Amino acid sequence: MIIVATCGVVELNEENSLRAIHEAVARRGNKNSLIVVTGCLPLINAGPMSDIRDCVFVPTGQLEKFDELINAITPFEEVEYPDSIADNPDIVNYLVARSFCRKSKLYKRIFYKFFMNGKFLEYSVRGKSLYEKIKSLAKGNKPQTFIPYYNIKIADGCLSQCAFCATKYATGTLRSRPLEDVFHDFKKGIDKGYKTFQLIAEDTGCYGKDINSSLAELIKSLCSYAEDFNLIIIDCNPQWLIEDRDTLLPVIVRHQENIKELFVPLQSGSNSVLESMKREYKAQDALDTLKEINERAPEIALRTSLLIGFPGETEEDFQLSRKAAKALGFAEVTVNRYEDRPKAVSSSLPQKVDSATIEKRAAVLSEDGCYILS
Repeated sequence: MIIVATCGVVELNEENSLRAIHEAVARRGNKNSLIVVTGCLPLINAGPMSDIRDCVFVPTGQLEKFDELINAITPFEEVEYPDSIADNPDIVNYLVARSFCRKSKLYKRIFYKFFMNGKFLEYSVRGKSLYEKIKSLAKGNKPQTFIPYYNIKIADGCLSQCAFCATKYATGTLRSRPLEDVFHDFKKGIDKGYKTFQLIAEDTGCYGKDINSSLAELIKSLCSYAEDFNLIIIDCNPQWLIEDRDTLLPVIVRHQENIKELFVPLQSGSNSVLESMKREYKAQDALDTLKEINERAPEIALRTSLLIGFPGETEEDFQLSRKAAKALGFAEVTVNRYEDRPKAVSSSLPQKVDSATIEKRAAVLSEDGCYILS
């Protein structure tokens, strides 16, 4: 059995997933190995995989199907959530090496040609580590070390209907994990000696809204148990920071020493574009809320992301996004280029922005110091 985990969020991830599947087919040769394709791609765009022999789809949300495939002694529903990938050097090397793509276009081209080669990843990380050590010693600084995150999944799905998103068709609506289950995973990480914890969900901001709980309650629960740890909160839709401002912001401010990073994807600085995207907030409301966090909780590194080239985005809209990216001195602004994805509502929208314009806008944001993602 060869298991391939896929991603269909963006076209590049789909291409990499298909490349991995074909690599699995090549490795299988004439053997009768079963290829199991998991992840979200089978629910987003299964077409390119339909002709693969001896292939079974076990997509996101249906992993209990493995029970029958492997004659499981322990049912999948009893298996604890994975937490840290620090013990798997291949995955760690892949993630670290992929981060280098942000700073070098040349390395990015090489990376996407050899990213499935373990030795290439290993030597990339070693080479980068040696370079950073030499640079740090030359400057008299202490070399940085890789600190593994202890990942805690807090929910599946979300409550939004973003027009550009195809992931919703794979993950579905919000299904929050009970607070006691999340707390159990956190305690387990503390007992293992981890110091950095990352909360994971399609949208961390709406956690608990289906189980009479909230992100504020979750943060208070974790911070009441331990003091010496860092919390990273990713993919928090600005909508919930705005709607829960009176209850969530005081908790964030109170526990700012524990909250290391907060990633809030603005997507656009234009209200008309946000409306077309079906994002349920105004740009200025989001910026005002983040400004309050920035002023009252300066210990927290605020990160955001923009989606450029959404259908109908004008030059004026783009400039509003550019202005938003500069507004608060974000610790990091990442930029995604818009692309049509299967099943996404925006794929059928008119007024598509041509690729040359999108590239021009990406170059402008790159000059502003933003990270342009693939």
